[in-house]
Formats: sequence, structure tokens, C-alpha cells
Amino acid sequence: MRDLAELWLYIADTSCRGYSPLYDRICRTVAESDDVLDLVEEAPPRAHFPVLLLAAVHYVVLGGIDHPLAAVYAGKSDADPGPLFTEVCLEHRDAVLELLATQQVNTNEVGRSAAIGAALTSVAARVGTPLAHLDVGCSAGLNLLCDRYRLDYGPAGASGPADARVHVSCEVVAGSPPIAPTLPEVVARVGLDRAPVDVHDPDQVRWQLACVWPDTGRLPRTRLALEEAQRTPMQLVRGDAVEAVGDLVAQLPAHAAAVVTTTWVVAYFSREQRAGFRDALAAASHARPIVWISAEGQGVVDSIPSAGVPSDAKGVEWSVLGRVMFAGGDADSELLGYVHPHGSALDWRASP
Repeated sequence: MRDLAELWLYIADTSCRGYSPLYDRICRTVAESDDVLDLVEEAPPRAHFPVLLLAAVHYVVLGGIDHPLAAVYAGKSDADPGPLFTEVCLEHRDAVLELLATQQVNTNEVGRSAAIGAALTSVAARVGTPLAHLDVGCSAGLNLLCDRYRLDYGPAGASGPADARVHVSCEVVAGSPPIAPTLPEVVARVGLDRAPVDVHDPDQVRWQLACVWPDTGRLPRTRLALEEAQRTPMQLVRGDAVEAVGDLVAQLPAHAAAVVTTTWVVAYFSREQRAGFRDALAAASHARPIVWISAEGQGVVDSIPSAGVPSDAKGVEWSVLGRVMFAGGDADSELLGYVHPHGSALDWRASP
């Protein structure tokens, strides 16, 4: 079997199965389609990862094409999506190849705000308020708005405005996360990304939506979060995470606690970049304390102590939620808990 086909099957087994039946079926169909695999291999090597083609086809569908796949994506048809996906790839070959060559997957999954919100509340208990929030790998900056959303943790409580348009549900499966009626005051919202999304550009908004998996219930919520971002002043900076993070931390308001967040971003760094990012934060902490909140796969932030990462009933491996406090170049790391990659469930491990 071709290596690329095996990659599509891996994504079906590890990311889609039990979570997105639509993409599960599509991934398995692509793995058996030489025509689609040939198309992908025409794209630059960095574009061979399946989620980029999935986003590219979704982008084409959101453009209003007259094709049965659009009804499947909208939940209005139960037709087999596999062959239909193949048809769209081949019928819109040039457009798809252009997207594979020029775009990158940059989903801001606002469900992750549930994990960020609990972590920010824990930070405020340690270092006080207000907070200055710098999100690295910010995409459209949607998770910089976590205090604007209603974060519902079920019996554990809820944070944020009761009338918020964006609602995020997160099941607390263990532990006692710090849930406050409102999140700590945030006096600065700054995002850093190699290609930040302009939420006032309809084409970029369409791509942002295209990166959301259609059958997971997240698309309407993402639309509302993008509308919230259009109404909220934020500073989104184009730059390299390692090279720019120190300067941006230094520019945050001096009276606020500096909090840097990375959510499923560091995994895309090389080992050298991961070390460089950590070193940049340590160096910047000689001028001011810095708190780094991370949510990444097991071992990605190697200073966070963790073992026995849980999986959910569908086999999806959870991620490590951690906190590193930098001061004077020294670092103190702590495991906060484990979180579903899209923020739908939380296993809190930190002490109150």
C-alpha cells in the first residue's frame, strides 16, 4: 500500500473514527483512490497531510458549488460522501491544487476555550489580576475571546456571560477545576501567528470555516465566534513564534500578569523550535514573570510531568494541559490536567 494511503487510514483510525463519521468514510475512500492520491502528490510535500485536502474541499463546497456533496456536508443528505468527495476533487482539480499550494490548516477550535478558561482562573489565583493574554499560533484569535463565551462545565459550574452567543460545553470527568462565574480581567489580547486570519476578509473567514469538520456540530459555533471577533479589538501580529514571542511579551502592559498560551501549536514545531521557544520565554522572564499555559499532545512540552494520558470511549487520546511559570530565567512546571483535543471534556489534576 502507498505510504500516503496509509496516512489517510491513520487519520481515519485515530482522529475520525467515532467522532466524525463523515470524514472517517472520506478518509477511507481516499486511501483507495489512486486518482485522489495522485492529485495530492502533485502538491508540495507539506500539503500531503490529509486535513489540508479535507479543508480545501470544504472550502470549495462553502463557495456554493452545485454538487450533492454540499447537501451531505449540510446534513441534508445521507448519500455516501466518499465517492462524492472524490468527484469534487477531480472536477475542481485546479482549484484544489491551488489551495493545497497556498493554504495551511489554522483552525481555532473555540471549544478549547473551556480548558484555557479554567487555566486562566488558576493562574489568577497564583499571580493576581489583571491578565495580559498572548496567544501563540492564534489563527483568527478566537480563543483570545474566551472570557466572552459561556463556558458550561455541567455540575461543576459555568463561567462567562449567561447571554453569550457562543456556548461551549465541557464535561468534567475528574477533579475540581477552578470554575468562577467570570474569568479574570483581561486588559490586553495579542495574537501571534505566521499567517493570522483577518476576520474582516470574507475569503479568509471562509477558509477558517472550511477547516472545521462539518458533522461535529462545531461549525455554527465557529461562525458566531468569528462574528464576536469582528466586534472585538485585538492585536494580531504576523511573525515567527520563537523570534517574536519575547518582544511581544515585553510590550504587554506592565501592570498586568503576562500569560502566554499555546494550544495544539507546539506539536508542529521542530525539536529545535520547541527548545528555542522555551528559551525565549525564559530569557524574557528576566524582565517580568511569565506564565505559559499549554495544551499539547503527550511529551510535546517535555517539562510538564505527565503519565498515563487517558483516552475517551471512542479511542481519542487526550492532551496534556500544563502550566510553566518563568521568573528570572528559571522555570517551574506543573500538570494541570488532561483535556480532549477539542475541549469537550476535562480531567483536572492540579491541587486547589
